[in-house]
Amino acid sequence: MSERLAAEGVSASGPAARLSLLEPALWQMLQSSETLQAAAEAWLTLQAPMLGSPQACVLVPGTSVGLAPLAVFPPQTECEIGLRETAEAALRENRPVVQAMADQDISPVAGPSGAGAWIALPLVLDGERFAVTAFALGSRDKDELRSAIRQVQWGSAWLVAKQAELIGRGERRTLARSRSVLDLLAGVLEQTRFAAACTAAVTDLAITFSCQRAAIGFMRRGHARIAAISHSAQFGREMNLVRRLGACMNEAVDQRSLILFPAPEDEATVTTAHADLARLQYGGRVLTVPMLVDDRFVGAITLERSGDQPFSLETVEQVSAAAAAIGPVLEEKRQNDRWLVLKAADAVMGGARLLFGPNRTGLKLGLVAVLATILALSVIETDYRVTADARVEGLVRRSVVASYDGYLKTAEHRAGDTVRKGDLLAALEDRDLALERLRWVTERQQRTYEYDKALATRQPATINVVKSQIDQADAQIRLLDEQIARSKFTAPFDGLIVSGDLSQSIGGAVTRGQVLFEIAPLDSYRVVLSVDERVIADLREGQTGHMLATSLPDQPQALTVQTITPVAEARNGRNLFRVEGRIADGATRLRPGMEGIAKVDVDRRLLAWIWARPVVDWVRLAFWHWWP
Repeated sequence: MSERLAAEGVSASGPAARLSLLEPALWQMLQSSETLQAAAEAWLTLQAPMLGSPQACVLVPGTSVGLAPLAVFPPQTECEIGLRETAEAALRENRPVVQAMADQDISPVAGPSGAGAWIALPLVLDGERFAVTAFALGSRDKDELRSAIRQVQWGSAWLVAKQAELIGRGERRTLARSRSVLDLLAGVLEQTRFAAACTAAVTDLAITFSCQRAAIGFMRRGHARIAAISHSAQFGREMNLVRRLGACMNEAVDQRSLILFPAPEDEATVTTAHADLARLQYGGRVLTVPMLVDDRFVGAITLERSGDQPFSLETVEQVSAAAAAIGPVLEEKRQNDRWLVLKAADAVMGGARLLFGPNRTGLKLGLVAVLATILALSVIETDYRVTADARVEGLVRRSVVASYDGYLKTAEHRAGDTVRKGDLLAALEDRDLALERLRWVTERQQRTYEYDKALATRQPATINVVKSQIDQADAQIRLLDEQIARSKFTAPFDGLIVSGDLSQSIGGAVTRGQVLFEIAPLDSYRVVLSVDERVIADLREGQTGHMLATSLPDQPQALTVQTITPVAEARNGRNLFRVEGRIADGATRLRPGMEGIAKVDVDRRLLAWIWARPVVDWVRLAFWHWWP
């Protein structure tokens, strides 16, 4: 502060005289200061003498060591411990704090009463504490302390206003930077072609930042190629200016940082190409900003000014923001405007870099696995089998039919029962037949008596008549015996009753020709396969395979194809053909009605052919359908 005051041309003789002479300059500095620190120094120099405070400070919250001094009074002195502790308490409690001085602190500050106090007041802007000010006073009088705190509250409004002004100034700069970047981005987005977008970008850059020339280039095969130059509709690749612009861009991209020429003293960057370009402007200024897209530098922007127009820090930041905004857009337009052949080549090269580059181990292992799988599918042969739904049926199905009308007397078995040959299945009522037979037996006995009598009396005519009546009675008895025998239904062979349940129909009427039971043998089965029409042509009679029942998944049954029915049946949106196969003998656990999956062996083919066949067939049909 003393150096700045000396720059104003004011000498210091005594404290009061100094304040009186410097007060206008201090007020001017307080109003026109560019930083909060300069404003705090001027404010403390004005505020402390008004309070009669020999020591004062303005502290700001630090990142690692508590409060850091922003300004102290007198200048170039250390902040007292009492001031710091009082300031920390005020900042922590967010209110004015007064603390009495300890005995060892009284001598340098205390007033005539021999006592002193520290006062501290937090500075708040928009509810956020950005600083705290503390003063040492030589009195403990409550009224004087209250008046001092009020004075500090009124006076601290200068620092609050200055902080708000600085924040607003920064926000306005940010807003202006964002506006210029958005205007530039809008100009680029308006263009549909890459060349037009680059021309619009360099023209807007040159106008916005008051540059004599602006150029933009993109990297190709490790070197920058100029895409557009402001105020130039056409330019040759071999022009001296174009080569130097490309060298400047290469220099910035190689060093992966923006380059400003003349370079600041604290920067260690190579600026040989920039110096060569600046000589064309007789000591001009050059700024090159590389464009970063997806962690790679795709190009750069170069701006040129005359020697009397240096690039400010704010301009450099704006150009960097503009490059970050338009870089991805221009790169996307450049990629989209290329020939299809170049895009394909780029995609191939990108894939090659991924495959043969140092990284992407998982991708490489996955590709090796895919190639190994394709190779295996193209070399390995396996059994080609046709798969179809299957259902077990008995090889022979015998029906037990009622031979005459009658009424059911008994029903010993029903569907699902296993029976042996000769087992009684059911029986009809035979009492009427038994009575009828008894009548004819009696009738025969009577005719036999008459026959014997006629034979004894030698009556030939009577003998012949009675003989005929006896034969008639014998015939009726044999008929009734046959009918009585047919009233009992027995199993014709060992087997399984697959249909028929008369247990709930005892006493009910049975008509002639009615099917009462169906019996299938236990040792002879056939399998009915429902084969899809797409693979029916692969099946031949005599082919073998296996059938796996759902209820017996651990016992595959061998089968042989016997009959292929050339009639399709529509089921669930598919056309299915009926194919019959014979189950080998010995399948004792199978039962008619069981369902499962059957696989019929056709021949040996490549795995690739087996798995790709459905897709190939579909493509063939689609091609045939759409081919004119």
